[in-house]
Amino acid sequence: MSVLQPHVRENDLSFEEVIAANEKKILNLLYGMTGDYHLAQDLAQETFLRAFKAFHTFAGKAAVSTWLYRIAVNVALDYQRKGFVRSEQPVEQIAEVRGEDTCAQDPDKSCQKRAIRDILFASIARLPEQQREVYILREINGCSTKEVAEILGCSSAMVKWRLYKARLALKKILQQEHSYKKAGVFRLSSHGIE
Repeated sequence: MSVLQPHVRENDLSFEEVIAANEKKILNLLYGMTGDYHLAQDLAQETFLRAFKAFHTFAGKAAVSTWLYRIAVNVALDYQRKGFVRSEQPVEQIAEVRGEDTCAQDPDKSCQKRAIRDILFASIARLPEQQREVYILREINGCSTKEVAEILGCSSAMVKWRLYKARLALKKILQQEHSYKKAGVFRLSSHGIE
């Protein structure tokens, strides 16, 4: 039996199962906040370490994922307060965060989708921090407005406003820098391009 085996009250999952279920989403969030894949990995480890140490305080009032997101946001903000400057990483590292390997199955279609995703992730990385956090949590990780509000400690109305502003800013970036006339014709989610 592993050291990481305290049980989550609501679903009777082991801590390892909690990590497995949330690892990619936490990594996506932290990558979006830092712009540095390797730093995001380090901060994700710190997130899960803090969660493990505080696991006994989890009251079950919110979903475990909401609790983990809040810890991840706090870890990133703590790091930023220590003088961290957001990095502009090469777009190639974005696929690494999502766990993509190659464009093997349908090379043309897959590579085209990957190129669009890379442009979108690079554009998302340019959003102001509060808009980027909301956009990643809501649109990429699929959290509800209520969950995002709980994670970020703000109202649902503020989440909706920041998401609205993020979408406008993202559309403007895509139109100006990537010549997309209709920037809203596709949607990026945790499942890929829709």
